[in-house]
Amino acid sequence: MREPTPIMELYAWHRAALAGEDPPLHDGQPECGWFKTKLVKGGPWVAARIWVEREIDPETGELAQPETYRCEIDGERRNAENAWSRVCKNPITRGEHDALIAMKETLPEMRAVMKEIDLTKEPMRP
Repeated sequence: MREPTPIMELYAWHRAALAGEDPPLHDGQPECGWFKTKLVKGGPWVAARIWVEREIDPETGELAQPETYRCEIDGERRNAENAWSRVCKNPITRGEHDALIAMKETLPEMRAVMKEIDLTKEPMRP
């Protein structure tokens, strides 16, 4: 069996991106972190996240099965490898991610994720 990847290593790309560095991107090879994306051009931002799901043997501390990348965009599960090229362009902090989720719950304009939104006509107020 294998040792689980340390959390610091799993989120290293995300930390580097938030720090303004230019970490390498590899199509189809997702990295863990929190992101924002749009489901349609001109639509509102929606929260996205990528994480590693793993089962660790409590007795040995080793992986019981291989680590698997998971993805969630706007509350729906997606294929992490396919979604990576879309979400990697907009990394955000976990706080910003949580704020996007909260905003969707409180502002009706943010719930229409498949509709273009023009904030110059009717600005939203938090």
